[in-house]
Amino acid sequence: MAFWRAATGQDTTKKDPQAGCIAAVATWTITFKHEIAAFMGVSQERMPSLFCRRLGDAVRSGRIGFSDINSLQLDQSTDIWKVIKGK
Repeated sequence: MAFWRAATGQDTTKKDPQAGCIAAVATWTITFKHEIAAFMGVSQERMPSLFCRRLGDAVRSGRIGFSDINSLQLDQSTDIWKVIKGK
């Protein structure tokens, strides 16, 4: 889950954590990228940068944390979906 580390600034390239997140998103399947872009209501071209920016901003502001990520992995309710959606 490199994009989580990147979005929170824990990536090895601390100068530009969003670049690490975008690189991680690039490894997703085309189907998953399409689903996330459709969920976000943006084009597939805009999705990676917007996705990473929204997650990074939410983590930095304290709106979401690692407990939210863990909840997501366990199929439990979390605010991450609202963040990704831009709400």
